[in-house]
Amino acid sequence: MSANLRVAKANFWSLGEDLSAAVAGGAPWLHFSVQDGRMVPKISFGSPVIKSLRKRLPNTVFDVKLGVIEPEHRVAEFIDAGADILSVHPEATLQLPAVLNAIEEAGCAPGVVVNPGTQLSSIEHVLEHVDVVVIMLVNPGWGGPKYMRGALEKIRRLRLMCAERGVSPWIEVDGGVSPKNAGELIAAGANALVAGGSVFSAADKRQAIQELMQRPGVWV
Repeated sequence: MSANLRVAKANFWSLGEDLSAAVAGGAPWLHFSVQDGRMVPKISFGSPVIKSLRKRLPNTVFDVKLGVIEPEHRVAEFIDAGADILSVHPEATLQLPAVLNAIEEAGCAPGVVVNPGTQLSSIEHVLEHVDVVVIMLVNPGWGGPKYMRGALEKIRRLRLMCAERGVSPWIEVDGGVSPKNAGELIAAGANALVAGGSVFSAADKRQAIQELMQRPGVWV
């Protein structure tokens, strides 16, 4: 199980300090949710933030979820900034296989994002070409209810689809993941869960990370 911390939950006034403390505390992945105000209604941060952090955290996996329209125009920018994983929404582009191929050819791990309203059929044709599939519990940028039942069903079906094709991408869950629902998600087949608030709000981030990792079957 991979430990993956959501950067958006950190304190932006002391971002470098917060993330350094999280990595020192045992988190090998950091999750960057990039939002353009169109594909996702909120605006978060851009490649300069990621690039500045890359220099200070050279050995940490930067997992970038690119919530932007026409991601093909932004791939090179974020790979240059230091992304290790770059995931895109299938609804955001007319040429999903080509975008994933461009990500892979640039030496970055390609991924796809499945929103609550996105059917697995929209990514079925690219499963052999991705390293990560992100299952969203909430609608990105909107919040609202957690679509737990639908997410669990998608995870189970996705596991079967991958097994049939002989592939094993990371199945990551994002948006409202907590110790309360982590067990169900892991049991369904997820192996990378995105945490955030419970770690970044803690005075002792190392202790918060270790406590989560000690939970039976749970990541961070």
